[in-house]
Amino acid sequence: MKGAWMALILGAACLWTAPVAATPTDPATVARVDGKAISRQVLAVFVAAARVHEPDIDERRVLENLVDVHLMGEWFREVYAANTPPSRVGYDRAALARRDLAALTRVAWREGLAETLAAWEWPSPLRALSAPPRLDDPALAAILTPQPGLRLGFDAAQQAAAEQWVLARYRFPGAAPRTLTLARLYRAQNVALKTRFHNLDRAAMNGAVEDYVRRAFVLDWFERRAPLSDADRAWIRQLVLDRQDQRALLLALGLSDDPHDDNPLLAEVAAAIPAREIRRYYQYHRDQFVRVEKVRAARLWLPTPALAEDARRRLLDGATLETLVAAYGERDGVRYQAPAWLARDSDENAWLTGFAFAQTPGLTAPPIRAPGGPDRWVVVRVEERVEDYQAADSESVRYQASRALARTRLRQHLETGLARRQNAAAVRFYPEAP
Repeated sequence: MKGAWMALILGAACLWTAPVAATPTDPATVARVDGKAISRQVLAVFVAAARVHEPDIDERRVLENLVDVHLMGEWFREVYAANTPPSRVGYDRAALARRDLAALTRVAWREGLAETLAAWEWPSPLRALSAPPRLDDPALAAILTPQPGLRLGFDAAQQAAAEQWVLARYRFPGAAPRTLTLARLYRAQNVALKTRFHNLDRAAMNGAVEDYVRRAFVLDWFERRAPLSDADRAWIRQLVLDRQDQRALLLALGLSDDPHDDNPLLAEVAAAIPAREIRRYYQYHRDQFVRVEKVRAARLWLPTPALAEDARRRLLDGATLETLVAAYGERDGVRYQAPAWLARDSDENAWLTGFAFAQTPGLTAPPIRAPGGPDRWVVVRVEERVEDYQAADSESVRYQASRALARTRLRQHLETGLARRQNAAAVRFYPEAP
């Protein structure tokens, strides 16, 4: 769960200039959204999660961000959810909610969970299992065998069989017995683990069963033992779902923080940015468009992997390029090139120029293997680097500037929409809380 709840607590827009209100009737209330009270106990759960990563975070900041997360979640569900397909590689909505709620519970009530296990005299939640999972039956392999032409998943017959196939039975003290079917366990996995299921990786399936039961214990504890009112429990469940939908809203608005995501809306808005705005952005942000034009570098070519490994070891022990030249200079196939300029757009050894451009002047890089041809390695030391500004009319400038401007416009849209929702929801914080 590393970083997960920091994304919830700190990832919202946090635009608050919201009004405060008179002291509420219930002193445990810290805010109201659409007339619904958020209690101090709910806030304490999320503060505990936030302080795992930021020990000094202010409670008011956590509260304001929780409200923003909730409003953005509602925004997504009202406007975008119906036309948003489910994830094809990650966990589905229900599975992700279970995982996030369990992670939050572990942080907020770590001691309570441990005390419960101790009171039961259980070393772990896996004591709830009545028997090891049923993983060796040939009928299970038949259910998991992919059908020709079928995408990852089950056909109708396999699905029906998976719904009936009981992998495990478990029970927690004071609760009714439960069964874990193959279908339920399968739905709780991401695509990587589903693939391992279809490959009949029994170790992976056994690990998934155990993870599921451990998580079931935490969720059972949250529902039956956490010191919360029903209303508090409902708020926490809702905020867990809001976190998912906040992320989906940012994606829908072109503001995904995934650097590998080519967001269609972001690309569309960027394509409409006028050239004059791009030129203006370039003039005010020229430092963002500096690039290396050429470097002056020395190179030592080595003919064998053994020699390259020896060079790597010597460099780790403090050797210099000159030391390596003196040590290897008389060997067959060793070639030293004195410092010379390597320029951008040079056709000769473009891969080496690109590598040299990324090096820190004055440092000797470990040997790298040259692509193509016979085995050979090269040790590079960059002595000087010349930088310049990219051309204002270059494609690189247009791409970077247009996307920066597009993100600004989309962020303004988010901020305006969120401010309207804050007002419509009649959000109120109370001066003394917290």
